[in-house]
Amino acid sequence: MKNIATFLLSMGLLLLSLPALSGPPADAGVKRTDIIGEDDWAITNPISLGTITCPGGELAFDTVGMPFCANSNTGRLHYRDSVFWGCVTARNAVTNEIDPRMTGIAYYEIWGNWDAESTGPVGGTWKVVPSKAIGPEYTCERLGPFPEEQVVNASEYWLGTWNGKRSYQEFGDMGFWVGEFRLVGKGYDGTLEGLHFKGEEVVPTYTPFPVPYEFLPPDFGLYNKAEGILTGTITE
Repeated sequence: MKNIATFLLSMGLLLLSLPALSGPPADAGVKRTDIIGEDDWAITNPISLGTITCPGGELAFDTVGMPFCANSNTGRLHYRDSVFWGCVTARNAVTNEIDPRMTGIAYYEIWGNWDAESTGPVGGTWKVVPSKAIGPEYTCERLGPFPEEQVVNASEYWLGTWNGKRSYQEFGDMGFWVGEFRLVGKGYDGTLEGLHFKGEEVVPTYTPFPVPYEFLPPDFGLYNKAEGILTGTITE
């Protein structure tokens, strides 16, 4: 199980991330920085499940509190305003050095329309607050509580939208879901003012409703792995 999950995670993310690193040549006077980032979800997720409905069925929750549709012929699950957070670490795709402009707290508002296989369109908004904007001693801690004050009162931040789809796949005797998303956003205030970001993120998950890897069985070997891999370009 551990070898299968690790293989899927590393190979799938590598192959799907390559197109984002091959952008158009830089225009005169425009500086572009390609980045590769890890999106590591916090164990206190979700902050909020939002509003969940089951068209044609009855909303129910499993033993760990995750929603599903019972007594339904379609199994559709629609949710709005779900909120997740995590820690993003961005690196320069060429030098592998940490890019502090997009390394810090990530905050996501999420909507989705899923079918019986928990697949379908998803999207929402995203916000990233760099640790450097909070203070030189601050680092994002995925095992700690949600740093609401730092997110709400951020002096510098990224804000944007994301959208894509979630699909179900199988490898051997193992089933898993892969989310493929496109992100666009811009920087606000301080040293981020006027910056733009465009990229993609790939998120493999192993439960019908996504949960942090820390909640998976130890045999998966994913406790210290980031759930999402982000590739894209910061344009100045």
